[in-house]
Amino acid sequence: MTRRKLLIALITALSLALTVVVTDIATGFITGNRTPAPSAAPRPGGPPPAAPTAVVPEAGGAGDTPVTGETPAAFVAPDEKARYVGTSDDGRFTIAVVVWATGVIAHVTDGAADEAWLSGTAGGSALLLTGEGGEAVFHGTVRDGSLTGTASRGTWKAAFTLPAVEAPAGLYRAAGQVGDQRVALGLIVAPDGSQTGIQWTDGKPRPAPGWDLEGSTVTFGGTELRVEAVVPGDV
Repeated sequence: MTRRKLLIALITALSLALTVVVTDIATGFITGNRTPAPSAAPRPGGPPPAAPTAVVPEAGGAGDTPVTGETPAAFVAPDEKARYVGTSDDGRFTIAVVVWATGVIAHVTDGAADEAWLSGTAGGSALLLTGEGGEAVFHGTVRDGSLTGTASRGTWKAAFTLPAVEAPAGLYRAAGQVGDQRVALGLIVAPDGSQTGIQWTDGKPRPAPGWDLEGSTVTFGGTELRVEAVVPGDV
């Protein structure tokens, strides 16, 4: 075979091979295997993406809790054993205690300018909590469905007998940045729906605003702050 004929034959073979490859690509096959279909890329005319879940805006940014319209009864932390709410024997303080499998948080407040947050470990029927750098101390004993004991801080000491309650009665917190102010508040909700708490704005106290129990936010200066039930580790 002459060199010219050999070159023609080689070009013909290469052209045939190229035709086969192009055909395979066009039909979706390469060396006998189907090419993977594109994933995640939306197709024109396909179903629209799912609508985003509505969220409660938090001061300074978007929140991540869906707006469900549920009462705070949905905000019960796992392993919760009991919650107690009531007033001190002298009527000066409102007190809330939440007990989980191993942890306990208590809040004592006069609803104006004095309060204490305490935490400790649950053991049998006796509770011993401390807070405020050791300045606040809380002793309690569970007996016949009630919690009795004393709470003290600085110059005051209050005795109490608190009944067991069900959500939405309990202890809640809210915090956020509103403009250039840092806002934090604690809210104790009684079984009758009444609320007691202190709002701290840049370290200055005032009675906390009311909270619509049908929602999950409290409004301060036109900004909604998310209200959440206390959970282990908050204090």
